[in-house]
Amino acid sequence: MFCPFCGEAVENTYNYCPFCGHELPGIENRGNVVEIQGNVGQENEVRHINEYDSEDEIITYYFRQGFVYQKILLFLSTYHGIDMSLRTLSTRLRSLGLRRRNVEFDVNRVRQRIQEEIDGPGNSGGYRCIAHTLQMEGMQVPRESVRILLKELDPEGVNLRRSQTLRRRSYHSPGPNFVWHVDGYDKIKPYGFPVHGCIDGYSRKVLWLKVCKTNNDPAVTGKHFLDAISKYGGCPVLLRTDNGTENVLMSGMQAYFRSTGEDDLAGCKAHKYGSSPANQRIESWWSFLRKNRSNWWINFFKDLVETGVLDTTSDVQKECLWYCFSSLLQQDFNSVKQHWNSHYIRKSRFDTVEGRPDELYYLPECCGATDHIQPVSDVQFNEMSQYCHDYEENSIIQQYFQNVGEQLALHEATNWRQALEMYHNICEIALG
Repeated sequence: MFCPFCGEAVENTYNYCPFCGHELPGIENRGNVVEIQGNVGQENEVRHINEYDSEDEIITYYFRQGFVYQKILLFLSTYHGIDMSLRTLSTRLRSLGLRRRNVEFDVNRVRQRIQEEIDGPGNSGGYRCIAHTLQMEGMQVPRESVRILLKELDPEGVNLRRSQTLRRRSYHSPGPNFVWHVDGYDKIKPYGFPVHGCIDGYSRKVLWLKVCKTNNDPAVTGKHFLDAISKYGGCPVLLRTDNGTENVLMSGMQAYFRSTGEDDLAGCKAHKYGSSPANQRIESWWSFLRKNRSNWWINFFKDLVETGVLDTTSDVQKECLWYCFSSLLQQDFNSVKQHWNSHYIRKSRFDTVEGRPDELYYLPECCGATDHIQPVSDVQFNEMSQYCHDYEENSIIQQYFQNVGEQLALHEATNWRQALEMYHNICEIALG
């Protein structure tokens, strides 16, 4: 939601605005959210727009996501029932003080925010990435200004991000929900944080990105798949996974859901196995994640091991690490997912579609594509749900850590420094 006094984006659970200090509307009036309507009519993706938000707040949200004016109008009309002309939208944006050219900004505040960003896992992002982060937070700063400030604050990082050009295979998908690419990410698994994700082949929209206790249990990965079907209103024409045993249930469900199809990819052909490196879309995104986010976390956990703070052979220490960092890591990956889904993908010579993933996914007609979502009946969905479940956390150690945290009056960490301090405090008691 947005503060009605200063216009800054704030968490839905805040009672007071952290920017201007004003008391926000009662939390009882902020509990419900409006969901974007999908093409099939089942449960759809939450857009962080509240039911009680005004038109101005909704317009501000889409503006800060970086959408061009024409696409903002389409979102307003299609998903919120708000019809207005481009001229009216421009007038409304001017009245709200929202513009993208000739903007004024506080250089010291921007410099401080960039410094905060590069002082954590966001230090792997380039100036375009940080400029979009600032935009999402309500700070309209020219990219060139961000580039100059980033070079001033992090010259070493700027040099490290310079990469060489690679030859890439061409990729083609006729539209959103034609093919979903699913895979697990094990780079931070040695520290107790397996990751599981899925990306839409056409739009490159990340459909889910889960930090979980396991990405090898078919019932757990199958639950991620079912949650996405419920959220987006159906299943894809084709599901692409590697040969791992964690995908057997998912592949069976996909074939069952598509068993009544009449196209060439119906039934068993609706799922395709292949080697993990050949799963092009998701592997490419894992590479992005490594360079722009997870590499910081990998080095952070490696430092804990090398300095003796963490012993990965100790179940107690790894469980404590999970207790202190899992929520923070999931929040960080959620922000990466939202950032990616609203950033602009430039046109390239590799026959990729230019645009923002959310825009390409929800408004495919703007690029001459069609949505290929395949309906899943309630009977089919409910029948498959009995075979899937979330990871059941029954660890006595986690309950013990929770009791220790309550006794020490520890609150959920909001940054890595707080999480590390919590880890030290709890380990000191747990290990004597």
